[in-house]
Amino acid sequence: MYDIRLIIEEPGVLLFLPLLEKGVIIPVRTGCSIRDFFCGQLGLPETYLEQRIQTLFLNARPVDNVDTAVIQDGAVLALSAAMPGLLGATMRKDGWYAAFRKDISQSAQTGSHSQTDGLIRVKLFNMVAREIGGLLLQRGVRIDGTDLERIVGRHNDTLLRHIQSMLVDGHPTHPDSRFFLTLIDQPVDLAVTVC
Repeated sequence: MYDIRLIIEEPGVLLFLPLLEKGVIIPVRTGCSIRDFFCGQLGLPETYLEQRIQTLFLNARPVDNVDTAVIQDGAVLALSAAMPGLLGATMRKDGWYAAFRKDISQSAQTGSHSQTDGLIRVKLFNMVAREIGGLLLQRGVRIDGTDLERIVGRHNDTLLRHIQSMLVDGHPTHPDSRFFLTLIDQPVDLAVTVC
């Protein structure tokens, strides 16, 4: 496994949006509600969760109540701002049309939920990816190196121009496309800090 730390100019961060849409693995304290994860562990404001994040899926099931949906090890959490159209209105948390999807919605999880360290996949879409994706990338994520190599391959000159410094396993490394080819099929712990 590679440990890669990038310091990058702000415009370059947008090139990492495909990673966030596919989903990144992050270490978390599991057995907590989505609200506890989002506001407690990530440190994001409750107003952002309540007002900006309109569509949530936990393990491919729509979520209406962020206080009763519990995150377990291996979970997949997808977050989005409001989506357009009837589908968007139907999937919106606590929306007018939520009753149409009651059979597929995440049900309240009762009982004791022991908290342990675990890993979850987080997917961010549309404006949510643009607004809080940098926070996840700075915190550190686990990805497939092939996905990082594809981003570099598509945006080679642009991305490499925005990278100010790069550490690989604690050692300064010159960012070039040849290095990123070595990441194919390798797990990568990636942290991206905006300068």
